[in-house]
Amino acid sequence: MTHPHSISVAIIGCGIFGAMASLRLAARGALVTVYERQATPLQGASYNNQNRLHLGFHYPRDDETARQSIRGFVRFREEFAPCILGGFPNAYFVASEGSLVTAQQYLDFCQRMGLRHERIDPATFDPVVRDVDLGVLCDEVVYDSAVLSTLVLQRLTDAHIEPHFNADVQRIERRSDGFRLHVAGQPARDFDAVVNATYANVNAFTEQLGHDVPEYQYEYTMVPIVEWDHAAVGVSIMDGPFMTVLPFGQTGRYLLYHVAHSVVAEHIGRHMPASWVDKATAPARRVDGQALFERMRQACSQFVPALASVRLVGFLEGPRMVLAHRHHTDARPSIVRCHEPGYVTAFTGKIDHCIWVADDIATLLLDRHTADVP
Repeated sequence: MTHPHSISVAIIGCGIFGAMASLRLAARGALVTVYERQATPLQGASYNNQNRLHLGFHYPRDDETARQSIRGFVRFREEFAPCILGGFPNAYFVASEGSLVTAQQYLDFCQRMGLRHERIDPATFDPVVRDVDLGVLCDEVVYDSAVLSTLVLQRLTDAHIEPHFNADVQRIERRSDGFRLHVAGQPARDFDAVVNATYANVNAFTEQLGHDVPEYQYEYTMVPIVEWDHAAVGVSIMDGPFMTVLPFGQTGRYLLYHVAHSVVAEHIGRHMPASWVDKATAPARRVDGQALFERMRQACSQFVPALASVRLVGFLEGPRMVLAHRHHTDARPSIVRCHEPGYVTAFTGKIDHCIWVADDIATLLLDRHTADVP
């Protein structure tokens, strides 16, 4: 039975963060409506990334990002077990030259964070890794974004949440008793509260409500999907303009990423360039994909010679956003902020932060609402 003082909440964005927020809010009695611009859930940044579930190993220069990842890892792996691929050797290596942390600094970081690891010999690892000073095996895994999308959609159905797909929210208007959403092709609707989980578009709606917004660093990435005649394995070279190869979920293929090559466009500002929204006008249309892949394969095989044999299948591409001017730390935190009563934004870092972020959003909205209800 619905509580007579149930709060009505609009969730803008049905990536993993918007979806989890809607499930947490609905479980606590909120009346939830979800709006998603895409035709299905988890088709934006939740899909266009390396599918890595972080335990913190990737962030030796930012303890907070590492802590947030540790906080979310186990709960995500348990809640979404069917989409997880684990049980393969997954290793981090510190480059001999050009790394922003030394081997000893990396080991000190692992100890400080309490990260379980096993030191290994890069020369006997399969595949052989060269030009590195340190190798450690870790317990990180990957997830399959297609399977995750199916799981999330089923959970929304089970919770009697029916997302509005292909729904383009154009404007938020503040009302005396809440907020009014204007959605293209739909009548305007009023809500007690709004959760802005739009990721790259988070600033637009916040500005409409009159709040100051920060600059972000927007990056458009192209990540090759490749075939490789090698058993599942993960290799990440730290800490600088280096590379990662990881299984592409449960597909049997791999994702190849190189810091110096995968970002094909960059913009610092309050809003993502409008041309990036449509793939027909996005930066990838100006890139020779085959030539980019050849450059990446050559750069990656300098560390992992066996990668010279990978074969291009296609690309993941899309925008992402990070905190601006953070090159010295490479910080990728998630930040939940209540700008005013009833309006919450989620600046999101890593996928496995989504459960605690959803808990924080529910607490911010529902605890305050309960306190306000006579």
